[in-house]
Amino acid sequence: MRSSAVPELTIVEERTVDPAAKATAAAFDPTQRVLAIGHSTGTISLFAAKYPTNSHLPTTNSPITHLWFVPGHAALAALDKHGMLRIFDLDTLRECFSYAVPLAPTCMRGFAGTTWLLVGTENGRVYFVDAVNGRKSDFSLGCLTKPTAPVVAVESHPVEAEKILVAYANGVCVVCDMGKAEVSEREMVVSKHWFEHPEALRPVAQESEPGNFTASGPWLQSAGWSSTGDRFVATFSNGVIAIFNPSAGPAPVVARTIQCADIQQPEQAKAAAQMDRSLLSLGHVRWCTHADHDQSFLVVSSGSSLGHQSKIHILGTQSRESNVKHSRDISVGDSFDTESPLVAISTVPSASPWRNGNDGVGGLVVLIGRKTHVRMLQIRSDLRLEWHDGLPGELKWCMSPAVQQVCADGELSTALCKALEQQCNMLQSLLSSSSACAEVSARISQLYFCISNSDMMSLWCTAGERLYCYDETGLDLAYLSRLVGAEGQVTSASLCGLNGLLALGTDTGETIICVLTSDPWASLAQTHTQFDQLRTTGLEYYAQRANKDHVPEPPNVRALNSHEHMQEKRVPSVPRIRSVSLHEGGFIRRKSKRLSSSFGTLFRRGSSASGHLKAALKDPDEVEAGAQNIRAAVSGDVEAGMARSAQIDSRVWSEQLDRVCAEMSPMVHGLRFDVDEQGRLKGRHAPEPAQSLPESAQSLTESAEAKTDQMPRLCVQPFMLARFACTSVASVVAGQSGLVAILYHNGAIAVVDVTGQSVVLADNINLTPDANVTVDDIFGGGTAEPAYVTAATFATAGDTKQQLLVGTSQGHVFQYTMHDRLQPPKVVARAATGPIAYLAVESTQDGATEHMLVVGTPKSVFVHQGVDAKPAAAYHIADSAHITSMRVVRLADMRCVVAVDSRLRVIVLMLPDLSEAARLDLPDEVHGLGRLPNVCIGDGGQIQILGSTGQMVQMRIAPRGSDVRVQRSYFDPELPLPSQPKRTGITSWLLGLATDPSADIDALLGTHCRDLLSGGGTKPGARLHEPAEPNMDPRMLSNRSRQDSKYEQDTKVSDLSNALSGGEFAETRDMLDKRGQKLDDVTDAVQQLSLQSEGFLKKVRAYNAEQEKKSKRRFNLF
Repeated sequence: MRSSAVPELTIVEERTVDPAAKATAAAFDPTQRVLAIGHSTGTISLFAAKYPTNSHLPTTNSPITHLWFVPGHAALAALDKHGMLRIFDLDTLRECFSYAVPLAPTCMRGFAGTTWLLVGTENGRVYFVDAVNGRKSDFSLGCLTKPTAPVVAVESHPVEAEKILVAYANGVCVVCDMGKAEVSEREMVVSKHWFEHPEALRPVAQESEPGNFTASGPWLQSAGWSSTGDRFVATFSNGVIAIFNPSAGPAPVVARTIQCADIQQPEQAKAAAQMDRSLLSLGHVRWCTHADHDQSFLVVSSGSSLGHQSKIHILGTQSRESNVKHSRDISVGDSFDTESPLVAISTVPSASPWRNGNDGVGGLVVLIGRKTHVRMLQIRSDLRLEWHDGLPGELKWCMSPAVQQVCADGELSTALCKALEQQCNMLQSLLSSSSACAEVSARISQLYFCISNSDMMSLWCTAGERLYCYDETGLDLAYLSRLVGAEGQVTSASLCGLNGLLALGTDTGETIICVLTSDPWASLAQTHTQFDQLRTTGLEYYAQRANKDHVPEPPNVRALNSHEHMQEKRVPSVPRIRSVSLHEGGFIRRKSKRLSSSFGTLFRRGSSASGHLKAALKDPDEVEAGAQNIRAAVSGDVEAGMARSAQIDSRVWSEQLDRVCAEMSPMVHGLRFDVDEQGRLKGRHAPEPAQSLPESAQSLTESAEAKTDQMPRLCVQPFMLARFACTSVASVVAGQSGLVAILYHNGAIAVVDVTGQSVVLADNINLTPDANVTVDDIFGGGTAEPAYVTAATFATAGDTKQQLLVGTSQGHVFQYTMHDRLQPPKVVARAATGPIAYLAVESTQDGATEHMLVVGTPKSVFVHQGVDAKPAAAYHIADSAHITSMRVVRLADMRCVVAVDSRLRVIVLMLPDLSEAARLDLPDEVHGLGRLPNVCIGDGGQIQILGSTGQMVQMRIAPRGSDVRVQRSYFDPELPLPSQPKRTGITSWLLGLATDPSADIDALLGTHCRDLLSGGGTKPGARLHEPAEPNMDPRMLSNRSRQDSKYEQDTKVSDLSNALSGGEFAETRDMLDKRGQKLDDVTDAVQQLSLQSEGFLKKVRAYNAEQEKKSKRRFNLF
């Protein structure tokens, strides 16, 4: 029963990240600082700096192919693969209306200065849709070319708004003038452009069928205007870049490749045919200007084919005006290899959304990878590219999805928390309006390490509901394993939040000890071992497995240690000799799923060593009866089922401990890395030499590096390797006093003091201490039915004594006293409901010296008042479910136990009486992550669940009522929109006047259109423009409007005055103006038709007169 003093609790879901949902489209609004990402699942994610988590827009399951923000309006256009165009309201996050494009769409851009969209299709036509007013124009653009290829790119002129560039896949580029649409469609075509490729760059015809030869291309891949509109550029599938002048004929003024400056010369054309394979095909192209650089530049992607684009090139021009006349006006700059297939590129303007988003560009959002994810490239002032870290944490998670996680134990120290927060503040955010990210306002609530399938370990935290990734704090486990000659796989890990100590245990018995530090060059070990010596001794170390009988793992270990779907892929441990070299080994082998789910869960204290879980869960009635048989063990008694005597002679224990620890201490090796090894450990390659850069660029680079060096950055520094015996590590525990406990499957226990680089404890729970016990005896096995270590924790008794509590598969809890060799281990508790799965020592009250012991099994939870006292409270799960994860946390200044069972329920138990405060169901997103997902519980009640393919769901337990969130809006009408460039309107082709083109284009496209709002749609941003009076209830407004309408019906004079003074008159005037404009259009059309008819009548009369003359000559009348 829940106590009345305990608040009602609920689960607040914070974020859900699914790396399997590939990123397919991206768009960025520089005014609102909003990033939109479309996914293959049809969802659209919105990211903004003012919100800690992202929002999702409701869509269907069709992949999103194009996204576009309408500048100055709360509208986002999304086009999916099946041709459905949807308009979303950025204020209410709802769909406004939709339009089905008649044919498959190929591209979409905005009409500069207007609210219209240009949608290109595969049949060569361009359609016009008003994204704000909900109209689809009956006018479509075909350019009279009757193309057989689809539209590759469509883009409006950045200055002359009436001009549109339409590029087709067959290589034809057409510049159209919308101002001449009223004359005829033929007159709209201002110019046509194409490039006659040299024979050396033409593809060879291939025989698709016997006797049928077809040539593939070269195809036009992408095209776009320059920032001033004087030129436009096109890229082709044979590696050619062509720059055209719309007023200088159909041929390009510049035709080149990345390597050859002018392929119009035969010699260079032949040389271009031998280009590098990575430059064979060009893809995306953008002609941009830099915010801090007075020149324009081209951004071009290349690869061996269109589907294998991986390089991005920067080509600079001589001036900002893009007035390119010759190939020497183009210079090849930086070339950046993304090392992954490139799918799409989106520019990141610094402030202005105009000029097609290519003005003042400071970065690129790129979609790369087989499982496409989002990354950002920063364009520096010297036009060099580099990865940028300012992406939201959700997008960084998808770069390298984690397959395992380990949460920090205990509360974070003040110094470590401050260093982590400072590093968060140093991350420049893409979404922030300034170069500096908003400071972390809330304390870090959760810190954890994640291990990915690519053998990289990264540090993550949650602060103020935001997800942060420390990019510089990574560790390449594969490279580290090759350095030290390790071949095992990581099976367990532990992170101490008080001192940043991290321990990694492997299935081959090695333990790597790391620390979070800001000084990677600090000497943390007393003595260091060379890596060559470590790899040499590794050969002898792994030979032990082949020379001795293999000790099998306990039964049913895999049921506890791995996900069910991973069990079939697990690599069995077989006795064999393997060569150890710098090119082999790996803590996490590729394509191997043997990773323990014990980190940060109930079984993080050695879950893989419990062989009695299934036996304990076979008969629920037997378990129910066994739950009542709970007793405390008394030191000196012999417990039934124990493999060793509970009473141990202190002298024998001390002698054995001194001899074994002295023999094992030299097996603890110190590690030291040079500069190159440090860089490769962090996953970075050696820096490129700066001699190839100009002097100005060198100075900029050096100053940036100097500033970076002054910033203290945390890193994960491996400094110690413990290699005792080739026996699988079941669990590791990092303690607060620099102690690391290593627990093995066969019951062996070793504790390493990292400050003294020595072993302070070595024992096997299956062996009785004896004067003749050696190291081989401790790690050699045990009795016929050995007990296995299943849980462990460090506890501080008073102010000086450090104790280690160890739980076993037989239900016993052993207590070891550190640094006091005269005190042998003793049994302090026993549970009859199954193996010990969780241990924690907590003070009875804040600041109190008395402690209570919390013991967890798969079916029960017990609280002992004192470390060696009898249970004071117990909680048992009555149904067939069992606990999979457990932790003692603080919720609203209350200490309680949070447990997650196999039915994906959260059980909250109050301490110390273990009364049930809440039983909550996890969100529906968790049920799709697998039967036994990896659960990580934080000290503040945060719950993070990790799926088998990297899906991550974060939530927290909070009092009901605190989960109320304000409705989000991603459009702020108060933000000023940057001024548009001076444009010429449609009337300029007749009068040469500079006007606002939006009214002219709207009059042209909106004359004959289809209303898309007739089916119940709404205009985006309608809520922002609703008239409302302050401090007035909307119901009062509606009642007053009804009274006003009744009064208007009775009084015609009042009706007229209200109409003249209100908005109705303005609306009526607009309707009359539109009607007058339409009448004027009809009059003009009639006049034009009259002129045409008069001319036709003159031609008919002349023709009749001529025929009459011919007939008279025929009959000799003249």
